[in-house]
Amino acid sequence: MKKILILNFIMVLVGFGCEKESLKDSGLLKTKWILSSIQDTKTNAVTNYPSDASRKISIVFTDSLNVLSFSGICNGGAGTYSYVPSYTFSYGAIKITDLVTTLIYCSDWEGYTIQNLDAAFSYRINGNNLVIYSTGAYNLYFTKN
Repeated sequence: MKKILILNFIMVLVGFGCEKESLKDSGLLKTKWILSSIQDTKTNAVTNYPSDASRKISIVFTDSLNVLSFSGICNGGAGTYSYVPSYTFSYGAIKITDLVTTLIYCSDWEGYTIQNLDAAFSYRINGNNLVIYSTGAYNLYFTKN
């Protein structure tokens, strides 16, 4: 009887752990995030992405193989990511590696995005907004598409 109770308890804990993990994933993954602004990491000055731009810069974190896809104004690419969501479901640690893109120069915005995705260390989701904090020159602000 004691063994059955202990097994049931363990199964309940595992079940709750899996449920929490899937809830954590739902905010960041499988969502198209559109770059809306950048924030200078030294001065905290925010610069909005041009509202009249014909193309937007976007990223998508897949839920399989930990692949990040990047779509820019002239370039596209992909990389890998690893992250640790927090128990609040709104922020956590993130690392983006092996980011490879085509190399057509057409916008500083693409350069800012690529360089600071490579330097990402943390993220925060607040409603439809995602901030990727960087050790580089800019933090990246995205909105859910």
